[in-house]
Amino acid sequence: MASMRRYVRLLALITLWTVVSGYVYKCEPGTEPTVCSIWNLQYDADIVAKHPDRLPTVNYSSTVNTVQLLFERYYYTRHNQLERYDLTLHGTVLRNPPSVQIRDYRLRQVVIPANLQVGDFTDNAISVIETDPTEQYSVRYLDLSHNTLRDVANLTVLVQLQTLNLEGNRITTLEPNMFTRMDNLTHLYLGDNNFGAFDFHTLPKGLNVLWLMRNELRDLTLTSILLPRLRELNLEANLLSSLDMAALFTACPALEVVPIAYNTFAKKEAHRIVTELKRRGMSYYIGMERDGSADCDYDEFSVDDVCFSDSPMGDWSIWKGLFLLVLGVLVVCMFVLSVRWVWHQMAY
Repeated sequence: MASMRRYVRLLALITLWTVVSGYVYKCEPGTEPTVCSIWNLQYDADIVAKHPDRLPTVNYSSTVNTVQLLFERYYYTRHNQLERYDLTLHGTVLRNPPSVQIRDYRLRQVVIPANLQVGDFTDNAISVIETDPTEQYSVRYLDLSHNTLRDVANLTVLVQLQTLNLEGNRITTLEPNMFTRMDNLTHLYLGDNNFGAFDFHTLPKGLNVLWLMRNELRDLTLTSILLPRLRELNLEANLLSSLDMAALFTACPALEVVPIAYNTFAKKEAHRIVTELKRRGMSYYIGMERDGSADCDYDEFSVDDVCFSDSPMGDWSIWKGLFLLVLGVLVVCMFVLSVRWVWHQMAY
């Protein structure tokens, strides 16, 4: 009986230890020696601050330079396993990997480590990025696409960046000094945001690629702009109704690719732009060479196998406007006649 009680106490101690102590994570088999993939890592900064013994541990070899955190999301999961990527997680738990990839993990906050070189935080719910203005950062590639960012002013200190991806966020404007010190930045992706206007003066002179597709740009102000190395400018799916080609080529003399599909150019303007781009030997789409069979929607038209949205200033829109005006007049007339008829009936 005494031995049974000792066994029960030992079992209870083992169970308690597994609950209060940090879990030991191992790499997914086959992912070492340079990449370590870890499934469903749980880390809560608040809990760890109160209970340091609950800090998780990750085992991987010294040859690993990239850590991938993977999350198997079930439809019935109601809690976040990892909401904040901070310096403790990066330095103490993961032991300062140069490259980190955390995709689709419901992250809400990211503290950029000074020694991080490559960060991929795509498809999360990140609304806060934290940096230290007194720190010297090493990150040269940062992917924050498809999150919920509105303010990215804290990124100004990441002066070693070569590629910055901010696609699919909720950004409407950028700080005037956003790229002042980013002399190494060559690739900038800002598509799928909420830009109604864009200030090209803020961009670094060494930029090679700029994506602004799927925003709400109505015009481009290119006066006094010079981006001598820009070779690709993606303007697809905006609200542009015109494009000053002379100003564009003066501002960006090295341009090679200018995707312009799905803007609201009138047919005549679309033809003019495409003709000028072809004359200069430039591509106006991305991908394989077209075969002449553009599959445009019913409210779009095609110019040289590129689809454009029906311009709000086009001929069809004028007829639509006249139709709606006539329809409105008829509705008012019918309303007035019905009121008179009611009054006439009441009078008798």
